[in-house]
Amino acid sequence: MINNSSANNKANYMSKDSSKEKHKLRLLWKERRKNISLNSCERYEKSFIKNFKKAVGTFKNKIIAGYNPINHEVNCLKLLNFASKEGSKIALPYTNKNKILEFREWNFDDPLKKDTLGILSPPSKKIVIPDVIIIPLLCFDLNGTRLGMGLGIYDRSLPFYELSDKYGLAFSDQKTEKLIREEHDFLIDGVITEKNFLSFERKKN
Repeated sequence: MINNSSANNKANYMSKDSSKEKHKLRLLWKERRKNISLNSCERYEKSFIKNFKKAVGTFKNKIIAGYNPINHEVNCLKLLNFASKEGSKIALPYTNKNKILEFREWNFDDPLKKDTLGILSPPSKKIVIPDVIIIPLLCFDLNGTRLGMGLGIYDRSLPFYELSDKYGLAFSDQKTEKLIREEHDFLIDGVITEKNFLSFERKKN
């Protein structure tokens, strides 16, 4: 007979251990990402756009969602500007009161205001379902596991966008060995870097 209490306790300990390990990794990768970003070259912009094109393919009439970069994240706005010029509609995330991301249509001339997390987001309430979602991260592995900032916003939100392609945006040096993956961690479909586009071919989550 299985001792459910013992199994639950073991699972709780594993979860606590994973959380501690992830906390250490976040501290490490926040500093690493900062150093990578500060030492990056402007020439990487063209390389990112080239690999962005590989990931997206045709831009015309697509909805591309990105993010407003903070804390040394790769500047997604330059990719969104390129997509807009190629005929895409652009969206940025707004974190609602339930801590779920809504992607709101946005034009570069539109004002931004702080959302519930204090991140500048579109005040427009025109919510869209993106064809492609570009996602920030601290580091990633080749299984499609990403390490984020620890709030779980993307892990909670991305399952609502099952038909969207979900790509991380990172410097190639943010790739690491196999990351701890917990049950709630959402796998992404690929990563756009300055060196290449890495596609993690699989069925949608």
